[in-house]
Amino acid sequence: MIPFYNIVTAFLGICTASVILYLVRRDKLSVNYTLWWGFLALGLIVFGLAPSLIDWIGKKLGIYYPPILFVITAICLIFVKLLFMDLHRSRHEQQIRILAQRLALYEKDQEKSG
Repeated sequence: MIPFYNIVTAFLGICTASVILYLVRRDKLSVNYTLWWGFLALGLIVFGLAPSLIDWIGKKLGIYYPPILFVITAICLIFVKLLFMDLHRSRHEQQIRILAQRLALYEKDQEKSG
């Protein structure tokens, strides 16, 4: 029998997947982000329904305390997500700076011709 906390974890994964689908249908979430959050929801569902899978993977990797593998993986994924968010934000800042410069040049040309 699956313990209650595993059922809760799987339920959270299903809720996450439902919210993702809702946001995509309403055009609130980009397809690029949908894959990221979809994998997260799938992971929650799989590890919620099959908790022994994390133990098996941990033993294969030679980890003494296999449940810590889940925590380490989560922390690594958070860092990767933060890196991608910073890259995206930096690209937008650069585009805004270029657009502001072009607008300033356009306004200057309008003043000369007007």
